[in-house]
Amino acid sequence: MEIRIATANDIEALCPILTEFFAYNARLQPMYCNAAIESGEYPKSIIESDKSDFLIAVDNNSVVGFIHINQMETPPYDAITPHKYAEIMAFMVTAASREKGIGSELVNFAKGWSTERNLDYIELFSLVNANEANNFYDKNDFVTVSHIRRLVL
Repeated sequence: MEIRIATANDIEALCPILTEFFAYNARLQPMYCNAAIESGEYPKSIIESDKSDFLIAVDNNSVVGFIHINQMETPPYDAITPHKYAEIMAFMVTAASREKGIGSELVNFAKGWSTERNLDYIELFSLVNANEANNFYDKNDFVTVSHIRRLVL
């Protein structure tokens, strides 16, 4: 098992797990998420960015887990304490590779990625009905600091 930052050479290997991720989210939130097939454009744009990366778990030459992480900062308002932070935009370990510590290894790698950039914390959003994921976040010391509310019109 290897945890590392993805390169352009990994784009093709990322597409199947991203397609699995999209299907998972579409099952949980069909009104907002589509079960799209990843073409490679999404990971390519992240890999080419200076402030974003795909952190990947590779086992037997297959990508079995990933985190899409971005370097962010709070808006420059006087009423907000300025922070630079990491935001996990997407995170998944394949169903066949769960319960093996891979997700925790990816989180630890994300902590190192964030520390190297002198960021203050890591933030993520999770679907309220993603019970398995939310239990994982709780076990890995993520705490709830806000809620997103939506009024469908």
